[in-house]
Amino acid sequence: MREEIRRAICDMEFEFLNSKVRVEAERDYEAIELPGLRIGPLSRGERYTMPLWVAEELEKKGIIKMVERPELKDEDFIRYHKRETGLSGGPFELPSDFYPRLRRLIKKLEEEARRDPSLLPNLGRLRARAQDIVNARLKKIVSLASSVARSPMTRKYLTPEEELVFDLVGDLADAWREEVVKGGG
Repeated sequence: MREEIRRAICDMEFEFLNSKVRVEAERDYEAIELPGLRIGPLSRGERYTMPLWVAEELEKKGIIKMVERPELKDEDFIRYHKRETGLSGGPFELPSDFYPRLRRLIKKLEEEARRDPSLLPNLGRLRARAQDIVNARLKKIVSLASSVARSPMTRKYLTPEEELVFDLVGDLADAWREEVVKGGG
């Protein structure tokens, strides 16, 4: 089961890396052909849309800059933390790409903390808050998924990663309910 979860999250990360982002060309650049993908030509100052992974590589080379970074903003993260860990009912809606963005935010702060160890307390707080969100949402998802009365509306506020947990727990709870009353026979 762990391998299934890891594979599903890798697939979701792949989808995130292939999502489109808006970029602006920093310089003129001739078109390049990749199998199944053509990039450019790019003209300085013009805006384009391209897969995130392509934009990241071209940005490293100084060819483009991303207009909107695919990272979770600190203020949004704090808002999500307050909502999820407060006294509330079900899970609140998160962006469908919340977890890939969260992983990027953590990775970015890890890299910054390697260069500047004074940032380690900030990294610790970020990780603790991220774990708070995960734990709060997991508790809510398990409760919803193990309910007899699951509806399609229940999924409305779940990210793709959370839908995986919801389905696994729901199937497990249904099987357990069914088998436990049979008495093993």
